[in-house]
Amino acid sequence: MKYAFFKARLPLLLIISLFLCSIFLSLEVGAAAIDEDGGVEAFSEECVPVGINGGDNIKLGSRFYDLIFGKKENKEKTMLCPSGQAFGILIKEDGVTVCHSASQEIHAGDRIIRIGKADCVECEDVYEAVRESGGAPLKITLVRGGEEMCVTATPKYTDGEYKLGITLRSQSAGIGTVTFVDPTTLSFGGLGHAVSDSETGEPVSVRSGFASGVTLGPCKKGMPGKAGELSGILKSNSIGRIDKNTECGIFGKLDSLPEGISAPIPIATKTEVKAGEAEIISTIKNGKTACYKIEITDIDYTSNGSKSFKIKVTDPTLISLTGGIVRGMSGSPIIQDGKLVGAVTHVMVANPTEGYGIFIENMLSAAQGEVTPKAA
Repeated sequence: MKYAFFKARLPLLLIISLFLCSIFLSLEVGAAAIDEDGGVEAFSEECVPVGINGGDNIKLGSRFYDLIFGKKENKEKTMLCPSGQAFGILIKEDGVTVCHSASQEIHAGDRIIRIGKADCVECEDVYEAVRESGGAPLKITLVRGGEEMCVTATPKYTDGEYKLGITLRSQSAGIGTVTFVDPTTLSFGGLGHAVSDSETGEPVSVRSGFASGVTLGPCKKGMPGKAGELSGILKSNSIGRIDKNTECGIFGKLDSLPEGISAPIPIATKTEVKAGEAEIISTIKNGKTACYKIEITDIDYTSNGSKSFKIKVTDPTLISLTGGIVRGMSGSPIIQDGKLVGAVTHVMVANPTEGYGIFIENMLSAAQGEVTPKAA
């Protein structure tokens, strides 16, 4: 059998031998050839959120290997646990954000990072600097539209103390849904869109953050013209940390694998997603996850953002409970043909049974730090 194996491949082996000989001969004069050629050839609707460059030679060697020994296909797939569990989100922002402003120098959405030479981390840092100013002008370093700048603002004495006429926040909190957990690293992703500043629409900058458990209350059903929402109370216990807040979701690492989470399944590439039936996993009632039927339509295979395709809720149980898609369901994993294809991201205000989903590939790209454009 071994003789027959090599006899059948003898012509090909002779070709390889001649090819290798030409390489060895070229090594004797290769320096001159590289100098002449420069080495190029050899080394070269309105909705809301819910090492050496020898690559060419390596590929050539692989193709010869495949011809002789048979092609080996890498069938290994990324396997993730779809979650669907509601969780609490608490993000301590990088700087202090201005929510409202009556000041001409400071605008709503500005992020104050320094007053004088003192860093501003909490709201109290700003308030204290203003109180102690004695009405003297303050040099304030802030970020506006992604650019750092300095402004000078003078506090006014009002109601027995000095004020700038601004209201502030230094953290954001809310409820969302975990899309996936990597069972080997405990890394997780959720929401499918950013936690955004209400004034600017830009993603909130993360200084630190943690995920918590949440006790859900009654669901406020959505109706045409008005989005519904999940209500609940964030628990004080941390279940993991939040490291990134991106246009395609929030990402971090859990302390442990959640009890009762689904077994890992393969992810789908963009081209594997198709129009038709699918299901989502969400936590709506009694703090337990459940599966609900949806349909996927209008797929934009060029999408790199959070609106990759449209979805429509068809499950009568979910419609009776929520009216369709509600705030807090963002991040609910979407399963089709046994693969994790993406997550729920937005609801159409005019019709809460309809909304948008994001490709799981887009979420994973964002988690790995690849740049994605802002969602439309």
